[in-house]
Amino acid sequence: MAIKNDVTEDPSEDLPHELFTSEDLEHFERMLLAEKKKIVDNAKAAVRGGSIRLDKDEMMDEVDLASATIAQNLTFRLLDRDRKMLAEIEHALEKIKAGEYGFCEGTGEAIPRRRLEIAPWTRHSVKHKEHLERIKKTGRGVGDDDSLE
Repeated sequence: MAIKNDVTEDPSEDLPHELFTSEDLEHFERMLLAEKKKIVDNAKAAVRGGSIRLDKDEMMDEVDLASATIAQNLTFRLLDRDRKMLAEIEHALEKIKAGEYGFCEGTGEAIPRRRLEIAPWTRHSVKHKEHLERIKKTGRGVGDDDSLE
């Protein structure tokens, strides 16, 4: 075990909040909030635009009904993906508040800024994400449900 020049290690040195400056964290928070707003606006537009019909009083023939059902199912799948994305965004925002943003949840290592710029909701480093994907693919364990990265 190496001694660091007679300096006692401060456990707070490894705390995640020191990874980024407050300006950096505000930048990522703005990115996350903008993405959240975009998702919520898209969901509202889907409801307003009629691609999701909450009340069907009209009678349709079978072809129209099938076509509407296919379109509606696609919209629901997209909205479900957006719902999962919103949960990831909320999780990232909570991590910013807790001072834990920017660290891999699997290894504890710092996630490169470039990766966070692309997907600020990212929970894992690329290395750990690949490990999780291999586990999921081989069926040796339950992989994470984090397919948004």
